Amino acid sequence: MDVVVQSMGAIVNFIATILRSFTDVFLTKPSQATLKYLEETDLKSLRRERSPLKAKSLWEKSGAVIMAEAAELSSLKPQLDELGVPLYAVVKEDIGTEIQNFRPYFNGEIYVDEKRHFYGPRQRKMGLLAFLRLSVWMNGMRAFKNGFLGNVYGEGFVLGGVFVIGAGEQGILLEHREMEFGDKVNILEWYWEQRLNCTLFLVKVQSTITMLSFPLEGGLLSLSVCSVGICVLVAWLAGLILANTDLLLTTSAPSALEQLENTELRKTTADEETFIAKSLWENTGAVVMVVRRPGCALCREEAAELSSLRPQLDELGVPLYAVVKEHIGTEIQNFRPYFNGEIFVDEKKGFYGPKPRRMGLGLGLARLGVWQNILRARKKGYDGNRRGEGLVLGGVYVIGEGKKGILLEHKEKEFGDKAELPSVLQAAKKIKEWK
Repeated sequence: MDVVVQSMGAIVNFIATILRSFTDVFLTKPSQATLKYLEETDLKSLRRERSPLKAKSLWEKSGAVIMAEAAELSSLKPQLDELGVPLYAVVKEDIGTEIQNFRPYFNGEIYVDEKRHFYGPRQRKMGLLAFLRLSVWMNGMRAFKNGFLGNVYGEGFVLGGVFVIGAGEQGILLEHREMEFGDKVNILEWYWEQRLNCTLFLVKVQSTITMLSFPLEGGLLSLSVCSVGICVLVAWLAGLILANTDLLLTTSAPSALEQLENTELRKTTADEETFIAKSLWENTGAVVMVVRRPGCALCREEAAELSSLRPQLDELGVPLYAVVKEHIGTEIQNFRPYFNGEIFVDEKKGFYGPKPRRMGLGLGLARLGVWQNILRARKKGYDGNRRGEGLVLGGVYVIGEGKKGILLEHKEKEFGDKAELPSVLQAAKKIKEWK
């Protein structure tokens, strides 16, 4: 039985490690905070009689351990008191009774950091990508197993962490940045590095970490933990299967010609003149590509394929256009080699509606079709970048002249879901037939 338990633990640990290293590519890298940056932070006390204070006053005389978001550090309070080091927490918002409900879990003063300095200098968010990380599921199961429950009130995507700050100008002695939901600080490691003579404290921390973690190696793995790990793995696989169905996709009503023709577009030439979209197809009809993000390799691939129809479209007298939702730096200029047509900016996202459809990064990365699209584009030599908004999905329209309406409407259902070129060309031929 021990061999089976250890084998299952090794398998779960291996899968978690692979998924973590794979999805780490998409995480925002933390930017290290400086003492000067933190000490000028304005903190709001939750005691009415106190006025706002500068964060520097918390550690100026005694140093401090400061948490940005919830963590189970209150068990260290007796040892910290012996060292004369206070324990504080900062939160980013004060909603209803949430802080009051949090107090039973935290034995220290709590302050509100409304400007989120302790969450910076570069704030890091984890969205639905968390559901791809097996370790996040394990962290959730660990907390649940230990009797910790919660709710979904408040902003919870900006990641937190823990600071240990020395007195005066000693600086930041420990800076732990949460890399995923439930990624806790290892204070034990820091104390060994600092060689502090606190044997009782070290024992207490070690026992706490052992109790609250999910060790998956050798004899530390119990049968109950293994069972939980298997349940987590099954839940993760079920979520992955669900993500590859259309049940989680955002649906949208078909676009109306009136909505599109009244959309205000801006030229990307030097004059940046604005005009009403109706003029693009009023006399000739048009093929319009709605670009999700110009820097995306998948969008560049589709742009190049649509541009391959340009000779046939020119014979039909049907122009090819593209609209983007924003104009950032040289992104449109860098997109032009892939698209053989005029490009306009649709800042109000009229062509992305009537209700813009979004696909979160986590859901997108969980879909097998998206990975097939990425590999296909990479194989063809298309590369890209991560600049600009890329979660609002695009599509392709073929619009007849005058009031003949929308002849083809392809709405991208996932990243890299392209319109079929024969369908686009067939719809464009109808424009000429109806002239």
